Amino acid sequence: MNRKLCLVLSIWLFFILIQPNNINAEQNKIDNTLLLDTLITLLNPYLSEGIEHYYGYHKSYGLYDIKIINISREEGREYSFKVKAQVNTFDEAHNPPYGIETIILEVNVDKVKIIKFIHKGDEWERKITDFYDETISDILQTYELNLNSFKKLYYKQLLFKSEKQKEYKSLSNIVTGIIDNQLTSEINSPYTPNKNVITPVTFIKGNQGYILFKKADGTNIVVEVSKLNGKWVAVKEESKQGKKMKYDLLWYM
Repeated sequence: MNRKLCLVLSIWLFFILIQPNNINAEQNKIDNTLLLDTLITLLNPYLSEGIEHYYGYHKSYGLYDIKIINISREEGREYSFKVKAQVNTFDEAHNPPYGIETIILEVNVDKVKIIKFIHKGDEWERKITDFYDETISDILQTYELNLNSFKKLYYKQLLFKSEKQKEYKSLSNIVTGIIDNQLTSEINSPYTPNKNVITPVTFIKGNQGYILFKKADGTNIVVEVSKLNGKWVAVKEESKQGKKMKYDLLWYM
């Protein structure tokens, strides 16, 4: 696949450089579009991998959301290139939060690798981040917990990990069960345009972990989990009244 990719890049550059001015402009446009679409198709697996690495889960976009911004040949290296691409990402059904991912790839005969990833989020991304941070901070203060040394996983990240690594499957099942049994009516209801509830956030360190979430009425809940014989199990659940959050999130967020 790498050799095919390099060949396409070379053909594309060669075509742009040598085409005479008297060639039909419309024909050039068609040919260039075909070459760019082929290049995008071949680059997509690397772009997708880079985006998944940044977010920690699969972020939505289509091939039509990818633009090739620039291609340059490495000086003194005939079959080595740098490709700058831009990908517009989105949430479910083309809804916000939207992201603009600028990705620079190094392409040569042996491999393709991402050498730079620049993310630009929208206003909704900032609102969601602030809302989650405020919610988690209130829960931590309520229980006087210090989880700075723990690894934090949002629900989508946990689900993505559980698809790749079986050791996370039992943990994601616990969180999914919490959503289904305690938060379904509060967390994803299209009948109410706004909500004040986040999906549970998981913190793990070694064989110990905590799942934090808040009810719509402000009740803070912490579920303590442990990994026993390779499987995560819930060992304790506590609830305490905390701050009731404002209805600042859209229903699907």
